Amino acid sequence: MLGENDMKSSLLQLQTALYQRLSGDSSLRSKISGVYDLVPDGSPFPYITLGEDTSVDDGTKTYDQEEVTHTLHIWSQYKGKKEAKEILSLALEAITSSPLTLGNGFSVEFSQLEFSQVFTDEDGKTQHGVARFRFKIKQ
Repeated sequence: MLGENDMKSSLLQLQTALYQRLSGDSSLRSKISGVYDLVPDGSPFPYITLGEDTSVDDGTKTYDQEEVTHTLHIWSQYKGKKEAKEILSLALEAITSSPLTLGNGFSVEFSQLEFSQVFTDEDGKTQHGVARFRFKIKQ
């Protein structure tokens, strides 16, 4: 529910915090070529992309809040799923090691991993890991 001031979207703030957390983690950085919103042509595997997100108003009469989901994608061409699973585990650890800090007056009140999975992509050689998180973000 919108308060006296119009509610702003936290989607960019959350994406920025996730990017900073993932790209700043030394264990994860040692395993991947990068964390991307849009993968540059010719980027070597493995890497992580920041994926789809949703936002639903979850506020009350007294405060503005969003329920946000964000999906991470892990891409690997290792023969087998081992590398993608290792990277997925490191990404989960990086995100959940401490609360995310958002700017612009937003704060993460709650976060939860909804699901994760690793499967062989349609090309038959790329391993694709997916993890979706749910956040409650207060303004």
